[in-house]
Amino acid sequence: MLLDEPTAGVAQRETEAFGPLIRLIKEELGASILIIEHDMPMVMSISDRIYCLEAGHVIAEGTPAAIRNNPAVIASYLGTDERAIQRSNTKD
Repeated sequence: MLLDEPTAGVAQRETEAFGPLIRLIKEELGASILIIEHDMPMVMSISDRIYCLEAGHVIAEGTPAAIRNNPAVIASYLGTDERAIQRSNTKD
């Protein structure tokens, strides 16, 4: 299944409900899911493997834990605000 920014323009409450739904679909159907998304906490909470792009180039790939600790990803996606980094610590 391919989902292109499924939570764009969606309220935070609905975005938070979307993650468990995607995990359920993945588990029940055994489906592979490719998600293009900018909401890093949501991505971290549902992904087994993540590829991060910047200006069309892959800057990192790996598990959520590896991505969360990658300096290039932190600078590009999370910034240096500790609150944003902590918010992304939702799944390993």
